[in-house]
Amino acid sequence: MASLALAARPLNTPYRSGSNAKVNDGDESEEGELVVLLIIVVAICGALVGLGVLFLLVYVCTSIARRIRWWIFGVDEDGVSEGMRSRLLPDEDSRQSYELARAFERQYPYGSIDTQLTSEQQTQIREKGVDAWEFVVNLDVNAMLQSKTEVLFMGGENCVQTNLPLPKANSVYYFEVKLVEKPADVNMWIGLATKPYPAWRMTGWNKYSAGYCVNNGSVHQNSPFKSAHIGEQLFVGDILGIGYQPRSGVVWFSRNGRRYKAIVSGMLYDLFPTISADGPCSFSANFGQRGFVFIEANVKRWGFGPVEGSIAPPPIYGANQNTILLETAAPSSEDDNDDDDEADDERSEVDASNSNSHQLGMPTDSIAINIPEGAIPVGAPHDTPRSNRRRQTGSRRPPLYQKNDPIAAQLLEAGETSLEPVVSYRNKQPDLLSSPRSSSTSAEPASL
Repeated sequence: MASLALAARPLNTPYRSGSNAKVNDGDESEEGELVVLLIIVVAICGALVGLGVLFLLVYVCTSIARRIRWWIFGVDEDGVSEGMRSRLLPDEDSRQSYELARAFERQYPYGSIDTQLTSEQQTQIREKGVDAWEFVVNLDVNAMLQSKTEVLFMGGENCVQTNLPLPKANSVYYFEVKLVEKPADVNMWIGLATKPYPAWRMTGWNKYSAGYCVNNGSVHQNSPFKSAHIGEQLFVGDILGIGYQPRSGVVWFSRNGRRYKAIVSGMLYDLFPTISADGPCSFSANFGQRGFVFIEANVKRWGFGPVEGSIAPPPIYGANQNTILLETAAPSSEDDNDDDDEADDERSEVDASNSNSHQLGMPTDSIAINIPEGAIPVGAPHDTPRSNRRRQTGSRRPPLYQKNDPIAAQLLEAGETSLEPVVSYRNKQPDLLSSPRSSSTSAEPASL
C-alpha cells in the first residue's frame, strides 16, 4: 500500500513530512521577532535623536533670546537691565569691580584649571587627617594668617580660600565658622566657591559660588544682584555651619547648631570653603579638628577627614618617659668618668689655691686669682698629671681674641677693646692692709 501511495503522487510535487513543516513555521516566527525588535530599536534611536535636536533648538533659541534682550532692552546674563544695574552699582568702584569680575569669569571658566584632589593631596590627607586643610592668603589679599584655620582681614575687599577642595567620597561634608571680631559696618560672606575665584569679590557674587551674608541672613548664588533671605543676622561669637552634599550638589546652612530648611542646589563642582569681607574682621574655622556645635555632624562624622592621620601626633607635654630623645641623650659611662675627673680636678684647684693663700698669709675668702696663659700656679705640685695641669691653666677661661681675627682687628681700630684682656676670677677685693692670718688658722673654703 505504501508503494501504491508513492506511485500515485506526482513526480513534480515535493514531499514534506510533518517535522519539516514544523521547522519552517519556527523560522518564520523568528524572522517576525527580529523585525519587531528592529522596529523598536529604530523607534528608540529616533526618539533620542529627536530629544537631542529639541534640546539643541531650545538652547539656541534661549541664547538668541538672551542676545536679543541684551541688544534691545539692555538685560545681561543675570537678568538685570542696564537701568537696574546702574541703580545697584551706584559708584564707579562698584561698576569697575563688576566688569573686572565678569572679565575674570571669561578668562577663567570652570574647568580651565584642574582642581580635583591629586594623589599627592590624598596622601597628604591620609597622613595629616583634617589638619591637611588650611587657608591660603595670597599676596594680593590684605589679610594675615594667624593659624591654619584663623584669618584676620585688615581692611578692603578680600577673599580667602582653602588649599584643598571638599572631598566627594562621603554623602555629606560639614564645617563651621565662628565670628571672632567684626564691626557692625563690615559685611561678611561665608560659603563655597570654585577656584580660581576673584580675590576682591564676595562669596556668591560670581559664577559657581554660594555665600551666606552674615549681616542680613541672605544667600547669594552666582550673582551679586539676586539673593534669597533664608536666615538671621549673625554677631560676634555666633557660629555659621555650611553643609554640602556632593552627590546632589545641595548646600545648606545652620546657625549656632540649628539648621535652616532653605537650600541651594546645582552646586556640582569642585568647591572650596571661601570667606570674604569688605572690612577689618577675623574668624576661626572648624573643619572637624574639634567638636561641632551642630550635634548631628558630630554623630555622623561629617568632618573633612579623620582627626589624626597615619603620622602619629607629637607626645603630650610633660610625658617624657621612655622616649628616644632621652635614651639618646643619656650620658654613657665614659662621660660619667669624665665628669668625675673634672670634679676632682676642680677640687684640687681649690685645695691648691687654699694652700697658696695660707703660705702668703692672705684670707682665703678674698683671694684674687690671675692665671696667665700656660703658667702653673705657685705651690702646685710638680708631679701634677698633664691632664690636670691643663685643666688648672685656664680651662674655664673665656677664649682670647686672636690677632688674625678680622672682628678683633676692627674693634682694635675702633679703640674699644684690647687683644689680650686679663681675666680675673674673684669674689672680693683682697684686703692687703689687714693683718695676715697665721698658717695654723683653719682655712675657710674659697668660693670661686
